[in-house]
Amino acid sequence: MQGLQRIVVLLAIGNMVIYIPYFLILGIATSANGIQLNPMAIMPWHVAGMFLNLLALIATFQDLYLRPFSNPNSKVTWCLLILCTGGIGWIVYVFRYALKPR
Repeated sequence: MQGLQRIVVLLAIGNMVIYIPYFLILGIATSANGIQLNPMAIMPWHVAGMFLNLLALIATFQDLYLRPFSNPNSKVTWCLLILCTGGIGWIVYVFRYALKPR
């Protein structure tokens, strides 16, 4: 991955690391106190995170396409893992291959 792609991917991972616990803690704290939040309050952050994750996924697939593997089936396997594991396969691929030079 090149510089800008690497930054986008790391920002997307950072967004997930912050967003998921914040959303869970906020949801638990407000429901325990009987407070109902307006869903539009978190909507800008949610939409920005979705857009950032989409850009990161495109950058990851571009890196997967351009990266040489010794086994030709490795690209298909990684593609399926990235698409089917709900983000876990994507994070494993990023830290195992994408942040390293081709």
